[in-house]
Amino acid sequence: MAPLLIIGIDGLPPALLRRLAAEGHVPALAGLIDRGSLAVLRSTPNYQSASAWTSMVTGVNPGRHGIFHFSNPTGGYEAVQIDARHRRSPSMWRLLSDEGVRVAVLNVPVSWPVEAVEGVMIAGWLCPTPRSPGFAHPPELAGEIARRFGDYPMHPDVRRHAVAGRYEEAARAAVRGIDFKARVATWVLTAHRPDVLCVVFTESDSWQHWSWHLMDPDHPEHDAEQARRWREALPAPYRALDRAVRSLLEAAGDDADVLVCSDHGQAPNSGGQVLLRPWLTAAGYLVPRRRSGLRRASDALMRWGFGLVKARAPNRLKAVLRARLPGLQTRAQAGVRGVAADWRRTRGWTEAGHLFVNLRGRRPQGVVEPGDAYDALLEELCAGLRSLVDEETGRHAVARITRGADEFEGPFASIMPDLLVHWPNDLRLRRLLWRGAAGECLIERHDPPQLPTGAHHPDGTLVAAGPSFRRAAQPRPRSIYDVAPTVLHLLGQAVASWFDGRVMTELLTEAAAEDVCVDAVKKAPEEALPDAGVGDEEIVRQRLRSLGYIE
Repeated sequence: MAPLLIIGIDGLPPALLRRLAAEGHVPALAGLIDRGSLAVLRSTPNYQSASAWTSMVTGVNPGRHGIFHFSNPTGGYEAVQIDARHRRSPSMWRLLSDEGVRVAVLNVPVSWPVEAVEGVMIAGWLCPTPRSPGFAHPPELAGEIARRFGDYPMHPDVRRHAVAGRYEEAARAAVRGIDFKARVATWVLTAHRPDVLCVVFTESDSWQHWSWHLMDPDHPEHDAEQARRWREALPAPYRALDRAVRSLLEAAGDDADVLVCSDHGQAPNSGGQVLLRPWLTAAGYLVPRRRSGLRRASDALMRWGFGLVKARAPNRLKAVLRARLPGLQTRAQAGVRGVAADWRRTRGWTEAGHLFVNLRGRRPQGVVEPGDAYDALLEELCAGLRSLVDEETGRHAVARITRGADEFEGPFASIMPDLLVHWPNDLRLRRLLWRGAAGECLIERHDPPQLPTGAHHPDGTLVAAGPSFRRAAQPRPRSIYDVAPTVLHLLGQAVASWFDGRVMTELLTEAAAEDVCVDAVKKAPEEALPDAGVGDEEIVRQRLRSLGYIE
């Protein structure tokens, strides 16, 4: 029996895939679309990679699995760097392994440290290095990969080269990472013969973050001359991804079912998220704590050093610094933000581009009363956000606002944002106008960080092809929560009733859609935390900081 292939391409938008297929860059992916179907795969409410990939492999929303971002909110005021030990719902490979299904899981974000599965597993890019404990299962697999293929590229230096304007080298870095992981995945498929192989390529997301202004002609900062200059480099990572797909299809055989999934899409980055904190401060919702002149100077130096490392240091060096200087993590975050809150007077703050309320009973120094006062504050915040205007164009700066209570459900919903702020994709926001109690106020960052030109979009990609899938289906947008239940069904397993998603029967042939078995389990078992095989102190030292996603 042919294996089921799940091929993850991080951040791939459906419109870009259609364009690449029409231009002849991705013949293998175009072939899958021709003999299957292409649909929008809608991401998690915050469309961030950590929460989205985790929702894809667990079938539940972040309020159930407990992961919001690479730097996760807590019940207090600090954000902690996450890894697989923070996931509180079982992954589909855990559920499949427990039923004796042979799995191969490679490069999935938030999979380090790996689990002892029925089969093989290689950690994704939160793992510091391929020599770190918890990189592979079984552990000896790490040495075998090194002997056969060389040093495993956890996260190639796409960003560093792109920021410096070296787009050809950035594309080559992405291609090297994709080609290496494709060789490993193809070898795993042929040597270990799993029943299901799940492999994720994250290089596409890094590439798009820093080259989107060249790739998207509708980008507010699109430069047609520069795009022509780099016309050979721009499609190179996608050609490499297509080679990876072709290699896996050839190894799996013609009768393999294939799901190509992305965790979110991509769109122009408005930059509005970095203006939230100065607006909250100007409006009096976030009250800074007084700091000495020495502390301000120290924080300024830290911001400068952090920006230098972030932009120019190789990823390998960043991993070493994270391991050697763990105690500076919290201080670095505060220094880069340029503000430390006085929580006794602060009603709201921002993390990861969304808003949190300092609610009494939920936060250690909460000042906002639950009930009517809380609801009134949310309405007030929404009204203020809607009143923000882009200084350059005079247009409203915020596209829409949603409440966390309407988006997240489960035991960890309380650590999720109270308000999710969604920005327009056709504006580049540098300065905002806001009319407050004292009149019109200019909102800006005096030390704006270097932002990627591409940002996440909620609409990702789903391609479904193979004997179990209908040809030329025209499906409505599917949820990222639907992937795990569909995978379990295709492999003959019952689908737990606690999944937020469901089997995508409209994509399946009549025969494949029959006999969906729902296991009426009311509550998901809490995931047993994997062990990296090292002591607590070393675990803390190996916590990763996602420099591309937080300031």
